[in-house]
Amino acid sequence: MEKSIVNEVVGALEAVKSYGQPGFWILLVSILIVLVLVIAAVVFQRIVIKRSQTASKAAQKNFESIAADLRKRALEVKKQDEGLRKRELEVKERKQQQVLKRSQRALKGSVSHTMLQTGFKRMTSVVPDNSKADLQRKADEGGVKNSKTDQEPGRRASIQ
Repeated sequence: MEKSIVNEVVGALEAVKSYGQPGFWILLVSILIVLVLVIAAVVFQRIVIKRSQTASKAAQKNFESIAADLRKRALEVKKQDEGLRKRELEVKERKQQQVLKRSQRALKGSVSHTMLQTGFKRMTSVVPDNSKADLQRKADEGGVKNSKTDQEPGRRASIQ
């Protein structure tokens, strides 16, 4: 294919040469002009490509610096969020502790109030009635002796 193009050009040059000297020079100048234009177009295209590459490199660097800045900001925001979460947890724990303390105080207050209300009037004795008299008599004598029912095996004092 390359040989056929070269053969065509050589054939065209011989045809022009046969027309005479001025036609040959006109054809040669036009071929040189076309060749110069092709070379200029290639050089221009390379220049444009280099400029676009340079611009894209600058844009890439700019993009990378922006991305790095965004990563820094995201890390800062993450740290701030963690700090806020810790504070929220601390506040929540304090509130829970306060509620627990209040409920403990309220419970203590209600228990002591109930104990004061009950007093000794409502308390019932676990000692059997027939032993009460023995206890009182023996207390006057200085000691407490068990009754017959308490000493027998298998028998227990009843709780009333």
